[in-house]
Amino acid sequence: MRLSRLIPGVVFATFPLLAQEPAAPANEPDELRKSVREWIETMREIQKEEDSWEKDSEVLKGYKEGLEKEIEDLKEQIARAKTERDGASKEDLDKIAKSEAYAKAKETLAAGLHELEQGAVARLRLMPSALAKEPKVAQMVEEVTKDAALTGDAAKQGIAKRLNNVLNLLSEVEKFQQAVHLRDELHKAPDGREYNMKVLYFGMAAAYAVNETGDFALVGKPDDSGWTFTERNDLAPRIRELVGVTTGDLDAKFVTLPIDLP
Repeated sequence: MRLSRLIPGVVFATFPLLAQEPAAPANEPDELRKSVREWIETMREIQKEEDSWEKDSEVLKGYKEGLEKEIEDLKEQIARAKTERDGASKEDLDKIAKSEAYAKAKETLAAGLHELEQGAVARLRLMPSALAKEPKVAQMVEEVTKDAALTGDAAKQGIAKRLNNVLNLLSEVEKFQQAVHLRDELHKAPDGREYNMKVLYFGMAAAYAVNETGDFALVGKPDDSGWTFTERNDLAPRIRELVGVTTGDLDAKFVTLPIDLP
């Protein structure tokens, strides 16, 4: 209730009372006015308190709305944090699973690589000396042989480098296997004499050798003990002819030679 509406009502309400009352002593109006003034002051104080309460109520309402908004924000943050935590937990589990799978795959690869290295070393004897003595190949053979001898935890280390070594060696062997190669080599005759010979390698399947004078010839092939060269002087003219065709000293033509494949 506003004071502006109260005061006229109070003033008008006193008039009938004054009309009904008998004449009062001279000091009664003063007492009445004093009472009215006190009443008005009281009402003003009440109105002041009401206004103050309304202001405080608005402030508190604003605080309440702010706190409610903050609570909602905190709930959203908690929900996001929980979601992130759950996602992080799943991600950690995935990382652990991947790590375990990687470790198992690495162990399997290490075992397979070790078997491959040992198999390559066991077949080194099948490599002709012309290939085995090439500097690059000789270095690969040395490294693969050393890796194949590893045991225990050492056999599970350096997988990438070791795999590269054995694959490079096998690649060189495959390249040699797929072509015909002419090499200069020293070979001994049964009587102990040593000849400088031209040797034609047909991959790793067979080889034909002849000396410069064309009176001494050999046929080579691999077996379990390595490469074996057998004297075949009867083939010397044809082998010499084949060497000439290979070097370009003779025109291209077919040359027939026996071959005993392993």
